[in-house]
Amino acid sequence: MADEPSSNHHPAPTLPDRRRILTYIGAVSCAMAATASTIRRAEAGWPDRIVKLVVPFAAGGPPDFVARVLADPLAAEIGGTVVVDNRPGAGGSTGVTGVARAEPDGYTLLIATSAYIVNKALNDQLSYDPVKDFTPICEIANAPNIFVVNANLGVNSLQEFIAFARSQAKGVNYSSPGLGTTPQLSSELLRVRAKISMEHIPYNSGPQAAQAVLTNLVQLSCSAIPLVQPHIEAGTLKPLAVTSATRWRALPDVPTMAESGFDDFVLDTMVMLAGPARLPPAVTARLSDATQAILARPAIRDALQRGGFDVAAKPPAELGARISKEVPMWRDIVAGDGPQAGIDRNGASRQNDKSDERHSPCSMNPRKTTMVFALRLSNPASCLGRSPGSPPSMPKA
Repeated sequence: MADEPSSNHHPAPTLPDRRRILTYIGAVSCAMAATASTIRRAEAGWPDRIVKLVVPFAAGGPPDFVARVLADPLAAEIGGTVVVDNRPGAGGSTGVTGVARAEPDGYTLLIATSAYIVNKALNDQLSYDPVKDFTPICEIANAPNIFVVNANLGVNSLQEFIAFARSQAKGVNYSSPGLGTTPQLSSELLRVRAKISMEHIPYNSGPQAAQAVLTNLVQLSCSAIPLVQPHIEAGTLKPLAVTSATRWRALPDVPTMAESGFDDFVLDTMVMLAGPARLPPAVTARLSDATQAILARPAIRDALQRGGFDVAAKPPAELGARISKEVPMWRDIVAGDGPQAGIDRNGASRQNDKSDERHSPCSMNPRKTTMVFALRLSNPASCLGRSPGSPPSMPKA
């Protein structure tokens, strides 16, 4: 009796099968060759056309300021033309996604803020991954934020504002440059820790958010310092507190959050330079070296410091390590994971703070770590505010 065929035996591929396999191999080989060709061209002749610094916010905000400080010196360093390309929308996600999908040839770069990292935690449906879809180039600078009110509101300290907010039957409103930005997160943290009712009114840029408090559309704004410092000096805005660990050198009379009664309340905004994933190593190194050299110049450092920034000048490896660390940190904070969260999965806080229940599904445990958010990710806008720039329903002042 003949032996039974082995169960591991596979018939030889038929001619159509072989053709499909060869076609697949050919397609993969062509794709790999095209990628290698792109890298070689970028490394050999870069830059031979305009390099775009994409700013995912409207002109006039902190990242736009940094981009414009760097653009001309960077052009001189690399021997090319560098322009600033503002692409606002969706709390910065529109411009960020555009860079993620760009050709990795060194001609489309990203000037990003901390929102680039935080937005992924706020909305897991975003089409970009902060780690996988980008090449870190340089951590440029960091800046604290500041809480301000209209000078005519009649409050002179953060504690006075909290008392004012509690006196309003319908609560108060605050403005920010958009969902997931550090000014918005700082304001949410204040809302919960101070146990006050505040509605978020997001705008598409920092200048628009500052204008909202100047024109009394909102009672409070958390802003990058350079946007509001001229108005503070002019007496039209009243500074309440800065979110840095120490007082800001240009505003020495403004207290910190700790001095205002809120320990462990330190939040800054990082500004960084990145490119699409698979950016050629030679181009990455050249951009990083050029940017760090520019940031070492006293005139550039002075300009950034006058603009409210502390220069960082960190190379790709250090920037990449920071991003890789902060992505899971913010994901855990937002989702309520991790030992520091103190938040249930369904978006409810474990605290017994009845005064803030009307803000469900967003809640936070003020007794825990500085940045503890429970945001319902299926509809983050329902937690964090209305659509950008939509008119608020104002409480009576």
